[in-house]
Amino acid sequence: MDFYLPLKLVHILCAIVAVGANMSYALWLTIGKMNPAHTLFALKGIKRLDDWIANPAYILALATGHILLFIGSISITTPWVLMGEILFIAQGLIAFPFYTPTLRKQIQAGERHGLDSQEFIVLDRRATILGVTLNILAIAIVAVMVIKPSF
Repeated sequence: MDFYLPLKLVHILCAIVAVGANMSYALWLTIGKMNPAHTLFALKGIKRLDDWIANPAYILALATGHILLFIGSISITTPWVLMGEILFIAQGLIAFPFYTPTLRKQIQAGERHGLDSQEFIVLDRRATILGVTLNILAIAIVAVMVIKPSF
């Protein structure tokens, strides 16, 4: 049995789930900021989505992508694959050491000091910049995987 197409489906579904979850954060934040009583709930929802849905989906997308390369005899040095890998690594180097801890600290600051505290405001600004950057990288990865530029 040929596992390439079913695995490709899993790979694409993982990408949809991961990127879709990330894109939903802006909606969560907008709704949360419309009513400050809901801001911490929205941030905790984002944290839960990130930890339990988006990040595992990204990891599974990476794993299935590498298996697809092997099954399809596609070299990791193929320009579009290499570019996707570089963008994925960049995303991970921003997400895990910066975005995730910032989100955690933002929730803690909101709980301890309130949403009007300077600490919360600084962390909110940082989380927004990091989140937008991560979404741009996610879109770039999808674009590279779909368009497959040869450079």
